[in-house]
Amino acid sequence: MKRVERYARPAELSAALALASADRDARWLAGGTSLLAGDYADKPSSVIDISAVVPGGIGPRAGSGDGGSVVIGAGCTLQELADAPEIPEALREAALGMGSRNVRNRATVGGNIAADRPCSCLIPSLLVLDATLQVAGMDGVGAGLTRQIGLAEWLQAPSGLILEVKLPTADALAAGSRRAAYARWARTATDAAVLGVAVSFRLQETSIRDLRVAIGGVASKSRRDHKLEKRFESWPVQASVDDRPAIEAAALPFLLPDEFGTVGADFRRVRGAALFADVLTAAMDRGGAR
Repeated sequence: MKRVERYARPAELSAALALASADRDARWLAGGTSLLAGDYADKPSSVIDISAVVPGGIGPRAGSGDGGSVVIGAGCTLQELADAPEIPEALREAALGMGSRNVRNRATVGGNIAADRPCSCLIPSLLVLDATLQVAGMDGVGAGLTRQIGLAEWLQAPSGLILEVKLPTADALAAGSRRAAYARWARTATDAAVLGVAVSFRLQETSIRDLRVAIGGVASKSRRDHKLEKRFESWPVQASVDDRPAIEAAALPFLLPDEFGTVGADFRRVRGAALFADVLTAAMDRGGAR
């Protein structure tokens, strides 16, 4: 088993970026609940502790001028996220899906995103809520400069240090008639998620519009599922609220798991379709993003 041999705790962002540039094998360290976990085989030999350089907290940043958005510091813990009233309910549900309260008190928003593990509790909800990231030190961006980038785009080629996450507030989503929901399936209440599903959509008359679906655990990464989105775009809401089996049956052919992990592909396919039906009907019944 690998051991951490080099540890640095810079006091400024510029120093953290310089250390990362000088040691390409170094990994960012925040709460450590994933990177230093006992069952994580790929432990780095060099880490850069960013607890003093990434912002925490939740709320609008000074001068942002965007009252419809909330900014989450990458150093914000999952428990702080779960306790925040301005966060959309689908994201609060996702934060509460992370293990026990002891883990949530250490695990950070930025770390959960950067780890990009199939059991990520936050990535599915953030994807369907159109989250954007502020990132420092990305490839092609000068030292000390930051860049705004959509989460979906960043996940295609992760680089740099995540500083903040921005997404619409719960009130802004509700004002736009957007509904959202998240659910997970795990072996036990405190275990990491085997499957996680998030959806969001607008209700236009009695049909689903602008549907976004993100699933974790069916494949090795949590990503948007554009085939499911296309299949259920314009799906009639009133007919399907009481017709959950039809949603599950319609979703099943589109779930094609890979062979990673310890849970069989056939189970993940069938349970994933059932979880998607649960989440979609929950969003229909919710009557708004809260």
